[in-house]
Amino acid sequence: MGEDLGGITKQFEAEATGYVEWKDPKTILPAKGKRNILITAALPYVNNVPHLGNIIGCVLSADVFARYCNLRGHQTFYVGGTDEYGTATETKALQEGCTPRELCDKYHTIHKAIYDWFGIEFTHFGRTTTEHQTEICQDMFMKLHNNGYTSTQSVDQLFCVKCDKFLADRFVTGTCPMCNYDDARGDQCDGCGKLINAVDLIDAKCHMCKSTPEVRQSTHIFLSLDKLQEKTNEYLKVEMSRESSRWSSNAIGITNAWMKQGLDPRCITRDLKWGTPVPLEGFEKKVFYVWFDAPIGYLSITKCVLEDNWTKWWKNPENVELYNFVGKDNVAFHAVMFPCSQLGANDNYTVVNNLCATEYLNYENTKFSKSRGTGIFGDAAQGTGIPSDIWRFYLLYMRPESQDTAFSWDDFVLKVNSELLNNLGNFINRALSFVANSFAGVIPDMDLTEEDAAVLSEIHKECVQWDEQFDKVHLKDAVKTTLNVSRLGNQYMQAQKPWVLIKGNDADKRRAGTIIGVAANIAYHLAVLLYPVMPTISATIRDQCGLPKLPLFTPFPRRYLRSGHKIATPAPLFQKLDPVVIAEFKAKFGGSQEAQNTTPKTTEKPKKQAPTKDKKGGDKKKMASTAAYVELEAGARAISQLLAGNFKKFEQAKALFTRNQLQKLEEENRKLILDAKSLQQQLIELETAAGIKQIAKPIASCTPTPTSTPASGIITEAPKTATPSAASATEPKKAKEQKKGKGGGAVAAPVDDTIDVGRLDMRVGRIIKCEKHPDADALYVEQIDVGEAAPRTVVSGLVRHVPLDQMQNRLVVVLCNLKPAKMRGIESRAMVMCASSPEKVEIMEVDPNSKPGTPVVCPPYTHRPDDVMNPKKKIWETVAEDLKVSADGFAEWKGQPLLVGNATKMTAPTLRGVHVK
Repeated sequence: MGEDLGGITKQFEAEATGYVEWKDPKTILPAKGKRNILITAALPYVNNVPHLGNIIGCVLSADVFARYCNLRGHQTFYVGGTDEYGTATETKALQEGCTPRELCDKYHTIHKAIYDWFGIEFTHFGRTTTEHQTEICQDMFMKLHNNGYTSTQSVDQLFCVKCDKFLADRFVTGTCPMCNYDDARGDQCDGCGKLINAVDLIDAKCHMCKSTPEVRQSTHIFLSLDKLQEKTNEYLKVEMSRESSRWSSNAIGITNAWMKQGLDPRCITRDLKWGTPVPLEGFEKKVFYVWFDAPIGYLSITKCVLEDNWTKWWKNPENVELYNFVGKDNVAFHAVMFPCSQLGANDNYTVVNNLCATEYLNYENTKFSKSRGTGIFGDAAQGTGIPSDIWRFYLLYMRPESQDTAFSWDDFVLKVNSELLNNLGNFINRALSFVANSFAGVIPDMDLTEEDAAVLSEIHKECVQWDEQFDKVHLKDAVKTTLNVSRLGNQYMQAQKPWVLIKGNDADKRRAGTIIGVAANIAYHLAVLLYPVMPTISATIRDQCGLPKLPLFTPFPRRYLRSGHKIATPAPLFQKLDPVVIAEFKAKFGGSQEAQNTTPKTTEKPKKQAPTKDKKGGDKKKMASTAAYVELEAGARAISQLLAGNFKKFEQAKALFTRNQLQKLEEENRKLILDAKSLQQQLIELETAAGIKQIAKPIASCTPTPTSTPASGIITEAPKTATPSAASATEPKKAKEQKKGKGGGAVAAPVDDTIDVGRLDMRVGRIIKCEKHPDADALYVEQIDVGEAAPRTVVSGLVRHVPLDQMQNRLVVVLCNLKPAKMRGIESRAMVMCASSPEKVEIMEVDPNSKPGTPVVCPPYTHRPDDVMNPKKKIWETVAEDLKVSADGFAEWKGQPLLVGNATKMTAPTLRGVHVK
């Protein structure tokens, strides 16, 4: 146990070390003697609604880490906002018939509302279109310019005469000069993937009006990244190699690749009107390019709150730790470009210390796409009626930390119903309801025993790990560790059985009081652990416990709820997700964003933007014609997307209706079969009572055929009460031996020896212990309970696919009748069933209420597993060819689902259309 009972009791009895303090943002400044944590989330571009991938990629991850820092008592300042300048804003405003400022106001409000609903708690959420932004951006540029890190160069650019503007690369399309793809963009060809210059496009067209632009020269300012490379590289090497470095592996890889390739001067100006003006003579009509301008938004947003005190965070590298949270597509700007600007300005800026980048979160089997509207967007998540904390939990559970992950509705249901409802919610509700029902809502006296000390010690170990995981920004692992704590609480209550003790003598009742008192305090400790991930649920638990204040984190559970403390009324924390409703969401969110949020178009004319005068005179006709064309193009695109989305939804709705009807018919069929069996049994009993001899009907074939299989698809066998007939004298010897069988509870293979899935002995198992193979780095050795007297030893090659902590106490499906085989000296007596693709392997999952030993069957194929499959007959190899994961995520053989206990399906978390191996 590591500590004696007295030591455990002393730690449990200790008072809370303090509580989280809520402060006015204007007063949050770096403090001596504390860790001062400055956190930024990549500023989302203000031209669309953020989707789940955007949310977990930066703002949610940063919020969770900021909440953890507050829970640890660190001085924490979390900055977020919207990136509002640039070509895309001008173009989107033209499409929507408004000014860029009106567009930014609209989408800034949308972003803020979505983040508020998701519980993202910024110290301040601002925007880049402020006077502070102009001031700081121009100041940094002038320092770079005066320090000799800028240059000017004339470049060829495409100019649209009809739109009267230089065209940004992304708003030019044409034929790729390298692969002849006819819809290449001016910055990159989607056909061959190569970077190109817009002026090199063949038959280039303006994306807005489709006219042919002409090449004109324009003089721009370049930042001399080549001169800054050595200085920046030296700084980054130190930061990335620190023992306390929190750089994600992908951030390190991308940064090193950029530095190895070498940096070149990069243009930092654009011919636009919507942006931060360049404060240099001769460049009055130009603005700063968004990649140079946008990261400065972190500084200007801070100044909007702290005014001149902003420098205490941003010009204080000796006392401040800076964490940037970004998606992997934003690494170069935060690890290379912006640090070059800061270091080149030589103004004692706080430069990134820790860059925490995620991979991509995909949607089902495709990618989120703002242009196509694929996936769930922030406002749509709110419209589902599923609480925001549930979304936060699942997004963090699936956070793409080391590789791309995917949002899956089936896995969403499985994780919520198993981990939140059956594990976390079940434990907390059991503990607090026991206090309410058996102790009148008053925490009883507690006299700890060795059993109580043991569970507190185990929870302490988990919480030490939780703290390390959060500190290292391994947020996904920290979520799973939190669930381990509630799992320990459930196991503790199950083992101690207070519901039995409460009915016993006085000593038993006192013991029950101790157990429930400890359990209630574990529940409260879970509220502390849950605060970063599920803040609303954390507050609800604390309210139900009658102690709403949030204590600072301590790794050892304290006796927060003292004897005599009165709790409030407990209530379930979570509701079960209905698969039927989720199926409707699947259909709804498969189409375009426009289809999801269809609203009647108004007949009002769009607001007219005030014409801008220039030296050539106003060109209202050009603006009007361009705007009209854009409106028509947008309308045509919306109609196409609506048609495509509605057609897809119709097909999905039709499939859902068919599936629901089939389920109803199957249920009715099942009831009829049970009624038939009952009547058959009654008839047998009556005939037996009348002296009529019963003869068992042999199974002629295990393969269902149109003539031999009932409509139900289930082949009924002779009842156990029937008296089997003697074997015919003419029956082959082999058939006699097969009928005889070898015991062990498995029915012997039928006479015709047909190979199908019914020959497999698949059962639910629980991994009760898992460790690395002593002689093989890629193998685990597991002890798996499969419902037998002793667990089976299984060797599996899952080390590279499933972390060791996720293997412990896990329900799996095990193939039990393979011939035992030695793997690096250890005999493996079964195989764990997994969904497998060339890039990924996932353990098949079952209903969390499944019991070890429950058979997995596949109606209408008769379940008649061999005792041990003969390797020479290639039974497993033959069956495995058709054992796959369906498009809906469940295991099937030749289109028939595999059922655990003939009731629930076994599923793959995210993989679809792959083999089960």
